[in-house]
Amino acid sequence: MKRFQVLALLLVVGLMFTSVASAQNIDFGGKTVTFVGGVDKLEDQRKSGLVAQAEEMFNVKIEVLTVPADQAVETMVTRLISGDSEYDVWAIDNGDTFYPLLASDALLPLNDVLGDEYYAMPRKYANPAVDAFSIGDKVYVLGSFEILPNGATTWFVFNKDIIEAEGLADPYELYFNGEWNWDNFREMAIAATKDLDGDGEPDQYGMEYLYTWAYLVASNGVNFFVPNEEGRLIYNWNDEGVLQAIEFGRQLNYIDKVNTTSGGFAEGRTLFAFQATWQLDGLLTADVNWGLLPFPKGPSAKNHSMYTGFIGGLGLPMNSAQPKEMAALLDFLFAPANWETYAEDRYAELVNTYCPDIQSARIFTEFLPIYGSEGEILNYPLTAEEVWNAYSSAMAGERTPAEAMNSVVQVGQSYVDDLLGFTK
Repeated sequence: MKRFQVLALLLVVGLMFTSVASAQNIDFGGKTVTFVGGVDKLEDQRKSGLVAQAEEMFNVKIEVLTVPADQAVETMVTRLISGDSEYDVWAIDNGDTFYPLLASDALLPLNDVLGDEYYAMPRKYANPAVDAFSIGDKVYVLGSFEILPNGATTWFVFNKDIIEAEGLADPYELYFNGEWNWDNFREMAIAATKDLDGDGEPDQYGMEYLYTWAYLVASNGVNFFVPNEEGRLIYNWNDEGVLQAIEFGRQLNYIDKVNTTSGGFAEGRTLFAFQATWQLDGLLTADVNWGLLPFPKGPSAKNHSMYTGFIGGLGLPMNSAQPKEMAALLDFLFAPANWETYAEDRYAELVNTYCPDIQSARIFTEFLPIYGSEGEILNYPLTAEEVWNAYSSAMAGERTPAEAMNSVVQVGQSYVDDLLGFTK
């Protein structure tokens, strides 16, 4: 991934740090910096030779301690308690590690040390990655900032042949006319769901693998917990936008019955599908005539969106010995030489790789920079089990969405407060 000249990287480090000594003057004195996590964050940098260059330039030894993902938090906290983490870099993610580490008071708030200027370019081009690892006015991520969409982002695909065979509206025309919304999405899904062989069961479905809490909530422009003026995250599962998504998901799944959990899109049996970036790779060679779009817009959404449920980054332990110097090292290893060029190249690569036609290329050339800078990571890992149970009861029709999600406001708020330390 790193294709930049060393001199260009040094320039970036100097520009990004007004309060940190330049890379040429940083000397770790032969100490060992250990990258700890469930994945090897340095694989690309090692192959490109950047790790070896960094070791020589910063007078440092760089090692990787890869542990099973379910042991990462325990390993990190144990190293912190024992004092072995002063020169650690921790691979964090918004699901399994970030919030548990915060609950353990294990992560160092970095913007207090590095200053707001350090985050100026990441916030311009990769703001979702900064926000995903921020609580209140504290930022806990540095060095590596993923630009959305990433490998975990879910896109929306449709079968062109079914559109033509059923005489349905062209989704591209709907998008360009500002009519790519829930109502038209549902109408088309109902029309496409059919029993083709007369056995009483649908053989062709409107959609597959619809996860209401993920895809419909994201498409309606809302999140599960939202910050107030003090930065405290407030329970938002009872927001009108979330309730609309739950009601619409129940309608599609249990009343209209247009969703299948048996797949079939790649085989031409499903009109619509939600596909992660890595799943699009399979469609590139599949025998299906498909198109690509952002999600249909819900009634509470201002813009079209997609769903990203996972994002990774790098953090430092609370006892980090030289955080400014560590930031310079990490920027040498990970920061793009030019953020604007890097983002443009990233979006162009995605369009050239995945857009199957000129219409989708036109749409995503415009859409991706907006999503990359303004997209939102759903903070579902903050949800208490009781809240998930209430959601399930609403989806099953046992209670209305409002009744279900309002019944667990207190437990949902207490859970996130306890987890993030707002009750301390």
